[in-house]
Amino acid sequence: MTHLRSRYLEACLLGVLSILPSLACRGRGSAYAQEHRDSTLTSPEGTSDTLHLVFAGDIMTHGPQIRAALRGDGQYDFRPSFSLVKPLIAEADLAVGNLETTFGGKPYSGYPMFSSPEAFGEALRDAGFDVLTTANNHSCDRRRYGVVHTIDILDSLGIATTGSYRTREERTSRTPLLVTVKGVKLAILAYTYGTNGLPIPSPALVDTISRAQIARDLQRADSLGADYKIVQIHWGNEYERLPNKRQKDLAQWLTDQGVHAIIGSHPHVVQESTFLKRQDTLGDSTFVVYSMGNFISNQITPPGTRGGMLLSLELIRDQAKGSWTTQPHYQYVFVEKRSPRGEAFYRLRPIQLSDSSYVDLARREALDLQALQRYYRSISLAP
Repeated sequence: MTHLRSRYLEACLLGVLSILPSLACRGRGSAYAQEHRDSTLTSPEGTSDTLHLVFAGDIMTHGPQIRAALRGDGQYDFRPSFSLVKPLIAEADLAVGNLETTFGGKPYSGYPMFSSPEAFGEALRDAGFDVLTTANNHSCDRRRYGVVHTIDILDSLGIATTGSYRTREERTSRTPLLVTVKGVKLAILAYTYGTNGLPIPSPALVDTISRAQIARDLQRADSLGADYKIVQIHWGNEYERLPNKRQKDLAQWLTDQGVHAIIGSHPHVVQESTFLKRQDTLGDSTFVVYSMGNFISNQITPPGTRGGMLLSLELIRDQAKGSWTTQPHYQYVFVEKRSPRGEAFYRLRPIQLSDSSYVDLARREALDLQALQRYYRSISLAP
């Protein structure tokens, strides 16, 4: 993958390496995916005992965002949205986001049936995202074409995906998504509670939450030599600050299956994070964040939806024990919606809970930022 950071994405299957193609690969379908099940981010350092991963919450484009990105020549440019957070994403060894929209073609639209211009994908690539998961309640908003074309576009951009597939047969090449970073093999899996009642359009497939299927996928990840297993999961109740019992029960079950990190999305507000212990003799712990909230969107109400966070995980391996320690760090973000000249302008601003970064914002923006800071201070996450 071509990023502004000094690294590139290779792909391998059974030890055969080939560089990910560029835009010319668009539309090659499952044959392309079969060749690219195991992606490798190469590094001159070789195998490492420490990794820095970054995760983003719900990545959305509502109608006003799409209109604000339209330029006079009829093209779209979403890159300014990520200009201030790009350095935070680029410094990661691997950056993962939850794409809660589709590339389903025109007419472009936001809620309730999302379809974004392809330029949005280009902006996410340029911001530094390596992986976008595609299993969420909006995966089927543009029916089969939306599912398939979203994968086509992300493939063409060199962004790895998992969670939705052109065909059932293609699933075996994309789940688990195996990404080798600095010699460490990461397994990434993604599931959703549902698709807003829309049928999953055969032969396309979207992964929904099934404990039997998840258990099989995790066993396969182990058989393929995964060192660290990550589950991105779309669950919970929208706009609720606390995780519900179903989330907690499933998180404990995933912990007992040997998952190392559980990354939650869907509530559109940040929920708590914790460490859970495996209920067996190993006693290993799993990091859980029940919801990272919105990353970028046009939402402003209820409180807490105006932003979310970039979650950083530092992974540290104990070579003697063969175990991993996961250390979370939280960077909150706020969505600015007006330029200094008062024009519609969607830009993510990194913030701290106690700073005064709102002083150069318009009064309405400043009040919204202060409200979001109060929300963040009310939840049980470290700044």
